[in-house]
Amino acid sequence: MSAVILLSSVVIGLIVGRITKIELPGNSVAFILYALVFLVGLDLSKEKIEKRFIKDILLVIFSTIVGTLSFAFILSFFVPLKKLEVLAAASGFGWYSLSSILISASYSAYLGSISFFANVIRELIAIVIAPFGLKKSKHGTISVAGATSMDTLLGLIATYSDRETALVSFGHGFIVSILVPFTVNFFLNLLKT
Repeated sequence: MSAVILLSSVVIGLIVGRITKIELPGNSVAFILYALVFLVGLDLSKEKIEKRFIKDILLVIFSTIVGTLSFAFILSFFVPLKKLEVLAAASGFGWYSLSSILISASYSAYLGSISFFANVIRELIAIVIAPFGLKKSKHGTISVAGATSMDTLLGLIATYSDRETALVSFGHGFIVSILVPFTVNFFLNLLKT
């Protein structure tokens, strides 16, 4: 039922936005997102961090990196890009704004655009599957969310799972986000050699 409410809210927002031409101030969506992450953080602060959470976080991070790069490598055989270009684009792990800027600034605006698109699609897939995916595989859904598991997807993950999963999600997203500049630059440096 919550998934229906969530999707209905998006559709109603689209309709109201088209009909009324309401324009939100430039940073309002970001501030609302920050407030949501803050509230989830307050809720998570009640949890004690145990060793098993750290083990789960590291396992999901490993799965995210290996799964993403393996899929990107396989995909590279079917697209007209170099293997390292596909790996660089995918190594944003869902953080489309940063990865696309890094790639555009130091390699190619074309590949930066591809990275932006690929990582936005990743986030959209995670948003769509989260309500259902969390019932089947909590860690798998967090892995699909990638870097967005600590911000955009954190509210959904907290809503459709439990506090322990939300804690793993936040830790995963935090560490994956820290890794993004290093992974993107790693593949860009390999491309330049």
